[in-house]
Amino acid sequence: MSNVIAFVTLEPCSFSGRTPSCAQALIDAGISEVYVGIIDPDPRNNGKGIDKLGAAGIRVHVGIMGKEISEELEAYLGRAP
Repeated sequence: MSNVIAFVTLEPCSFSGRTPSCAQALIDAGISEVYVGIIDPDPRNNGKGIDKLGAAGIRVHVGIMGKEISEELEAYLGRAP
């Protein structure tokens, strides 16, 4: 799947918890490029998902529609945009 691009609102998680690591799932799927709306403010992640994707050779772009996404997810994330 080297020509597949993913668009996500929130940075893919780098850790496994209730669910497996989303960043690892994207790596395992062979995604070549990821557009991320905003960095996950959760201290367990906060840039680590992006780092994991980059280390796997995936091109990562951060900030696409970041303002809009921050506003939409404000209540969920518990922080102001």
